[in-house]
Amino acid sequence: MKNTIRLAFAYLKYYKKQTLSLFLGILLSASILTGIGSLMGSGRNATLENARGKAGDWHYYVRCDFPWFREFQGHTEGKGYKVEKFGVLTIRKVLEEPYEITMAYADSGYLDIMGRRLEQGHYPQQENEVAMDTYTLRNLDIPAQIGSRMKLDNEEFTLCGIISSMPDADSMQVLVDKDLDYGTNGDFLYIKFDESRKVYKQAARMADTFGIEKSGLKRNNQMLKYLGGEGGTSVLNTIKTGVTVKGTGLPYIWYMLNENWNLTEKVVMAALGLFSIFIMYSLFQVSVIRRMSQYSILQTVGMGEKSTFGILAAELFMIFLPGYPLGCILGNAAASLIYRAQGQIFVYPEDFIVHQSGDTRQTAVSLPAPGTFYISEDVIAGGAVFFLILIFLISFILVRRMHKLTLRELLAKEGGKKRKNRKIYSIKLSNLTGVLTKKFMFARKGAFLGILFSLSAGGLLFLGAAYVSENTRINNELTFKADDGLGSDIQIYVDSDALGTVIPERTVQDLKQIQGIKSMNAVRYMLGEVPFLDGAFKWNSYYPETADSGDIKPDPVLMEKYNGVAVQIGENDYLLKANIYGYDDELLQGLNEYLLEGEIDPDRMRAENSMIFKTIMDGQGNYDGIEIKAGDKITLKTPASPEAAQEVLRFKSEESWYRQSDFHAAAIASRPLAKVDTFIEDDGRDRVDIIMTNEQMEKNFGVSGYRTISISLKEGADASKVSDEIRKAVLGIKKCVVKDYTEQIKQENQYLAQKMLFFYGVGAILLVISFLHILNSMQYLVAARRHEFGILRAMGITDAGFRKMLVKEGVRYGLYSSLVMVVMYLILQKILYYFMVHVYLYLHPKAGMSPLTVLLMAAVNILICIVAVLISGQSVLKEQIIEEI
Repeated sequence: MKNTIRLAFAYLKYYKKQTLSLFLGILLSASILTGIGSLMGSGRNATLENARGKAGDWHYYVRCDFPWFREFQGHTEGKGYKVEKFGVLTIRKVLEEPYEITMAYADSGYLDIMGRRLEQGHYPQQENEVAMDTYTLRNLDIPAQIGSRMKLDNEEFTLCGIISSMPDADSMQVLVDKDLDYGTNGDFLYIKFDESRKVYKQAARMADTFGIEKSGLKRNNQMLKYLGGEGGTSVLNTIKTGVTVKGTGLPYIWYMLNENWNLTEKVVMAALGLFSIFIMYSLFQVSVIRRMSQYSILQTVGMGEKSTFGILAAELFMIFLPGYPLGCILGNAAASLIYRAQGQIFVYPEDFIVHQSGDTRQTAVSLPAPGTFYISEDVIAGGAVFFLILIFLISFILVRRMHKLTLRELLAKEGGKKRKNRKIYSIKLSNLTGVLTKKFMFARKGAFLGILFSLSAGGLLFLGAAYVSENTRINNELTFKADDGLGSDIQIYVDSDALGTVIPERTVQDLKQIQGIKSMNAVRYMLGEVPFLDGAFKWNSYYPETADSGDIKPDPVLMEKYNGVAVQIGENDYLLKANIYGYDDELLQGLNEYLLEGEIDPDRMRAENSMIFKTIMDGQGNYDGIEIKAGDKITLKTPASPEAAQEVLRFKSEESWYRQSDFHAAAIASRPLAKVDTFIEDDGRDRVDIIMTNEQMEKNFGVSGYRTISISLKEGADASKVSDEIRKAVLGIKKCVVKDYTEQIKQENQYLAQKMLFFYGVGAILLVISFLHILNSMQYLVAARRHEFGILRAMGITDAGFRKMLVKEGVRYGLYSSLVMVVMYLILQKILYYFMVHVYLYLHPKAGMSPLTVLLMAAVNILICIVAVLISGQSVLKEQIIEEI
């Protein structure tokens, strides 16, 4: 053992360049592996903490005005479960006007678990005292001063305390005294379990212990999706379901495994690990090939393969010992700096989604908080185990390769059978460098193919990263405008579900006179119903109202107000509620970015009275749930009056209350640009939308008022001043809300820019490491043929002729490897496109990347090969001819 270690150490000292290259390879591989692992782990922890602050520090809630609650209070820890915190909220009354407001009594445990703190005054101690947050005070237009008087549901109350905001910023809650009772109370227990154990198992054990109906346990989804709040299905069962159940497939398998096992992070780490294998193997085999003759001599004097394996493993291990820890330190130090500067890009940005609410004064503006940087000990430990396994694997592979060679082949540093060829090339060719280059390249076909894949790996990774980055940019921009609702600086909308409550035309004209406004897009609205007969609606389980499964219940509010979103009227016949929007020409042209089929021409739509059909999307990015194409006819049923009563919107009143119109679909779109959420809701994906011009809305349905207005400001305009002017203009309109998104848009643009910079930065780092990889691959090629090169030099080839031959070889390797890179990239591109569309639900990603980018990468690959082979060949020219022979 001592002799093995001494010999391995002697090799490392003698071959300093190869040792240094291998050390740098391990250092860089460990750096990027552990650094990115820590970045992703820190982002995951920050996301969990942000969810805790946003939704409250609880896992489940359950109604608790039952006998079991007394027993629970004395047994918060039992077999299989441990409750760390709990609190009780007693709901006294829910007000509907002017907004939905919950009047409730909260005990100290609930206030703590929700992170609510007393900022001024005291908690209610008498029946006529209330406490609330500044968000609720602003919306009710109550002065934020202790002692302020107010009326709630025709009752007089006094403000006794101001508390911090609810975790859910869109809900309003008024805290009342414990003794205030309206006789319609409901007690709800909020629970936080021990997060070091499986949360869903603890919830199930607690329910079994106290006889609680498990269906009554309601999840805090925003937190539990990061803690495993559901029982994780086995991998085999998940794969079996994905293969056998129709409509699931790979997207289902990926989603389930990603939900329970963080599959995306593991795939990223696996890809980096695979890249590390390429790097280490490429670097080490060059060093081994240089010493093959020495191994043959050692084997001749009696050294066995086990000793050879021990020497190789010892060499790698001695380089690993300093290289891996230093790589971890370097990678995590760099990751820490990146996280401090741009930590937001590693946190899931759910806080950007904008929902309409009753806040008439301000909106929360913040990027997701990155929190503290955490060094991922699991990744470091796992990486160490991975590299140790890799050391033994590489050593074993190289020993097996030497095992197949004879002692003479080892001594000559060559292997494989060579076919004799008596063809004389000098008869027709005066310059034989091209022939020699070709002969050298194809002498070992297996090695040649291996080198090609090795050379193309770096470019392939860079092209894949660039393709994903470009489509991520496109998706971010499209969702930014459509799904996130941040397409304009200021939004005005009516927070009411009454059709007659609108922003009148004269107000729109007044708004146009305000200084600082660049453009304004006003949207009209009507609710309608569309029949889809004879199987035209194919996803009959898409909506809970028509699904056969009883697992998901329809929204009770939507059922009560609108008779649900979908109604089945025959075996294959359905009625779907539809949001009908009127857009101006600018908004209609903006829909071209979301076009699936057809053509958007506002003038033609007005002339032909046609419309745009916004279809639905499933959880796998498919849009074929409704059988409709551009040019098809749509029958639309709407209330006869633009100020129809609430009951009419159920579409079950007498037919005289409605009108029916036929329209042709000029185009099919994937998203609306401006939405109204106050009727049947609209998240842009799961509702049918009919979009036409504003003139058509007035002509067809008599709608002249507007439900929402999007405003863009001029460069340098004072957003706060313009917002105040707008609020004055809409002051007399019932439930009219103004929201200023200028700061939020600015911050999200910054977030997206940082995210793209990181993606391209990672791609650039991979390209740099690839250069090291290519350089050593070329060193391998040169080292493997030093004997032949020595003969050529002995026969009289000049240094310039030798370099010319190497350049030709570099060009050929560059061309062949670029061809392999392009073929592999086309395959990779198809895989990435599938995942972006069906798994990550990207909006309209490009099916391919610009050919110019691919050609540029091929040119870079050729240049790198030429430079690498010249650098490697220079070492041959420095050696004596006799040594090479």
